[in-house]
Amino acid sequence: MKSKIRNFFNAIAPLTQYESDIGEMLIISYLESLWSCERCHKEVNVNDVAKGIKHYSSASIHRKLKQLKKKKILLFVLSPTDERVKIIKKGLHYNDYLMEIESSITNNHAHSH
Repeated sequence: MKSKIRNFFNAIAPLTQYESDIGEMLIISYLESLWSCERCHKEVNVNDVAKGIKHYSSASIHRKLKQLKKKKILLFVLSPTDERVKIIKKGLHYNDYLMEIESSITNNHAHSH
């Protein structure tokens, strides 16, 4: 097996022990990539995520976004220019969510070797 693939599998293996939904983590990962994009210079809305993640149907993505909103990991704000558009922001528990994942990966990685 190539080292890049092995590294990827080793990196995600601890997630099997984590309680969170892998689909939610994919959404957060995708949002992080859009938010950190230097050349994008725009706010991310719900439709950006629904169109950008190919692995899930848009219904599944909307359901997962609602779950993340309910957990206060994400916050939706109406666009000032078009009230039909919901802009996605980091919610009250966003950083806690990331820290839980990080500690899960760190703790499981230490036990698996």
